[in-house]
Amino acid sequence: MSLPIVLIIIITIMGIFAFSIILLARKNKVSLKQTIDAKPTNTFKNGEQK
Repeated sequence: MSLPIVLIIIITIMGIFAFSIILLARKNKVSLKQTIDAKPTNTFKNGEQK
């Protein structure tokens, strides 16, 4: 097989994987802008908070 054919096959497979990952992310409602707390609150084993 020549190089252009191999590249086309690899790019096609990568595109299919990317498309399926995007569809799964939309189905599971994954947000790219997730907020992360700078200081998480201390939680103890019995559920009490400081």
